[in-house]
Amino acid sequence: MAVACTGESEVQTEPPQGAPTVEEMAGELGTDVVRALARGYHPDTSTDIAVIPMPGNTVVRWSGEGLGSDAADPRTTHPTPWDYHQRVPIVFYAPGRIAAGRLEGPVDITAIPRTLGAQAGLAFGSGQVLLDHGTFLDAPPKAIVTVVYDGGGWNLLELWPEAWPFLRQVMDRGLLYTNATIGSAPAVTTAIHANIGTGVYPATHGLAEITGRRPDGSVGDLYFEEETDPRLLLVDTLGDAWDRENGNRAWVGMIGYEAWHLGMMSRGARAPGGDRDVAVLWRDEPGLGEFFVNEELYELPDYLPGEDDLRERLRGLDAEDGAVDGFWRGWDLEDPKVVPATPAFVEHQGEALLEMIGREPIGQDDVTDFLHVELKPTDFGGHLWNMVAPEEEVVLRAQDDLLRSLVSALDRKLGRGEWVLAYTADHGQTPKPETTGGVRIHPDILGRRIDEYFGAGIVQKVTPSGLFMRRDAMEDVGITLEAVARFVATYRYGDGLPADVDRSAIPPAELNRRVFAGALPATYLADLDDGAIEGLGPGAHAEGDLTSPVPVPR
Repeated sequence: MAVACTGESEVQTEPPQGAPTVEEMAGELGTDVVRALARGYHPDTSTDIAVIPMPGNTVVRWSGEGLGSDAADPRTTHPTPWDYHQRVPIVFYAPGRIAAGRLEGPVDITAIPRTLGAQAGLAFGSGQVLLDHGTFLDAPPKAIVTVVYDGGGWNLLELWPEAWPFLRQVMDRGLLYTNATIGSAPAVTTAIHANIGTGVYPATHGLAEITGRRPDGSVGDLYFEEETDPRLLLVDTLGDAWDRENGNRAWVGMIGYEAWHLGMMSRGARAPGGDRDVAVLWRDEPGLGEFFVNEELYELPDYLPGEDDLRERLRGLDAEDGAVDGFWRGWDLEDPKVVPATPAFVEHQGEALLEMIGREPIGQDDVTDFLHVELKPTDFGGHLWNMVAPEEEVVLRAQDDLLRSLVSALDRKLGRGEWVLAYTADHGQTPKPETTGGVRIHPDILGRRIDEYFGAGIVQKVTPSGLFMRRDAMEDVGITLEAVARFVATYRYGDGLPADVDRSAIPPAELNRRVFAGALPATYLADLDDGAIEGLGPGAHAEGDLTSPVPVPR
């Protein structure tokens, strides 16, 4: 056991005896998982140590109230490289122009912008194109529309198969890639929307996290909260390149929820040669909230529906149970932290979207326009009440209704077959651990336990995807990232229980349960090459297979 004396406390520099090596952990994780983590690592913004919970476990702040029952804390997170977070549909839809079909070859969402660029006549990036280059060779589409269901991966669709009848029609009548993934890990909104927009992974585009390392060394939102500033996105999106190619004559716009979604569209006026593309986001104040954006970089339309429209829709939702009491299924409809998870919010956002289609000059000249639609409520609800809650089915159905309205509006404005729809999701979701045999891991307690074990304040912040460390403090006392990663691998369920948990009610074997499948330091991920990744093999967990074809719901 190696220790050092700091004058105040004894510092431990070695991991616990018997802790697995980093190489052993990587072998347990396997080729597909480690490849996703390597693609998702960027030295400037990523965590210093990526943590991978055992399949079914979730890293989240939680309370012990109701533990093990239906009343248990429903919150979960979704950053993992496991298949239930990684697998998503990719569909291309343009009746009469794109032949229907189902393909099982492994693909990922970084192929979407290359494919859509090719349809518009732009060679964007390099790599796989998922549609025949000649699909629109006689005349490019008037518009290309990308729709993303936030948290709408295959595992959500499988759980609620009756809630998306129109999306099923789109899949049946379009070209569906059933064996698609998001391409990288962590499976977080900022990173994956930038994958969709840029056609490259975080290792290249730079937005590796939601909460990441910023240039001043702080750890925070990589879009700088309400500044909604994409300055850390290092490369062009398809929208940026298309704008520049056409002297900003193209209409490029989006409706989403938060700044994290901007990476699927553009950097707006922040891009070299760019302009203020139309962007509609949401903030939860004043009142119940309002549409907004950084108007120095993007254009916010002045015709969007206001709070009166939202309140009217919330009143209709409130009345569904026969009691107009300000609640829907027990949820407070005056709480701006609840409203965005409701079907009423889907309708409100949908009204804004349909107004955009009606009022904006989409498809009105010879330059292909790009519309991006990001539907957040499925993800917001998944975090609030969890994907297994019946409320989630209602929200998913509301989004399906909106997708139907979107297709109808574009057919009316542009003509059937004159525009292309690309549909996908940015990740799947995590069921309540009570339903899968998983457990919760409290990030703050994990950070404290690391500091306690090593005898030094070396943890800067713990997020669901990993650890940000005080590297200078570690170097001063001789603690390595590898040692901390190996400690994490030995962490047990009983090591991190909140104070309100009755430990006596939990079997000893459960308290001694190892909760992480692995932890990989930045120093390891940065040095990996393709040969080393391929040499890892399939790994020990079925959820780590991200390439084999899988059945999907019909």
